[in-house]
This record gives sequence, structure tokens and C-alpha cells, in this order.
Amino acid sequence: MDLLLRDADKLALRFGALVQEYLVEGVLEAAAAGDVTATQVAALRYIERHVPAFVGELSFGLSITPPAATKTVDRLVGKGLVDRREDPEDRRQHLLTLTAAGQDLLDRVKSAQADRLGAVLGRMEEAERKALIRGLRGFMTAAFMTSNDLVGRTCERCGSECFESCVINQAHLAIYGQIIQPV
Repeated sequence: MDLLLRDADKLALRFGALVQEYLVEGVLEAAAAGDVTATQVAALRYIERHVPAFVGELSFGLSITPPAATKTVDRLVGKGLVDRREDPEDRRQHLLTLTAAGQDLLDRVKSAQADRLGAVLGRMEEAERKALIRGLRGFMTAAFMTSNDLVGRTCERCGSECFESCVINQAHLAIYGQIIQPV
């Protein structure tokens, strides 16, 4: 293995571990999220962006199985973070919305994440910050070109936050000839 590949391998693995530890798990602790998991926070984010959301949409949006989505919703409802009610137009469907407690928790998580990310970026030179963004975009684009199915599995289907400069949306457009349609 050449030195560049070896260094890239080590840095990529350590970068992933650092992000998971500092910006995901550490954020949950900093936000006093209790026993809420990273998957549950992702579900809260999805529900916030897609009001009201449905369990099937959540499953698709988070790239998890329908039974896993149902269990996640059950746990969030049990914790008082999500409200689930029958769809008046289709009783087989359930509408999902955040409760006030769910919105409060999500706001704390987002704030803690922004604080932590800002603290790290604030220690970097401006040129390093720009290089990081450029490098991450380049890495993601190359990964999407290597494995097309990563585009769909990586997209958060953020809907209203989806913008033309989104690297995932650009890759989807290049590969499939159309932008990603929000659920």
C-alpha cells in the first residue's frame, strides 16, 4: 500500500470516528438528551423537516427498514417526543409530529452541535476551513461516482433545505439526470 493510500485510510477512519464521538455522541451528552440515540435524533430531524411525516416516509428518508422505523417511532412516542395520530384521510397511516418536548430536545441538540462544530472550525485558519469543505465535497463526489447507490443512502431528503449546491443533489442529477425529489 502506498503512503498516500495508507495515510488517507487512517485519516478517513479516524475522521469518521472523531465525528461520531464529538459531533454525534458527544452532542447528545452535551444537549442532555438522556437515553435518546443518534438514530432517534435523526428521526426527530426528519419529522421536523416533513410535517406531518409518515412512518413509511421516515423509513425511506433514514434508509432504515419499516420495522426499524416503527420501533423508532414507538420509542419516541413513549418518551413524549413525537405525537402519532391517525390520518383522517387514510386510517392505515399515522401522522407524525414533534411534541413541544421533542422540538426542545432537537433545538438543544442542534445548538450543541453548532457550538461544537464552531469551536473546531474556529481553531482553523480560513484557508484550512475552505480546503476542508472543498476536500469533503470532492471526496463525496468521488465516492458517489464509485458507488451510485451511495447517493440515495446518503441523502437526508431534507426537502425545504435541499438546494442546488448540495453535493448529493448534484451527484444525483449527474448520475440519474434529475434532482432528488423530497418525500
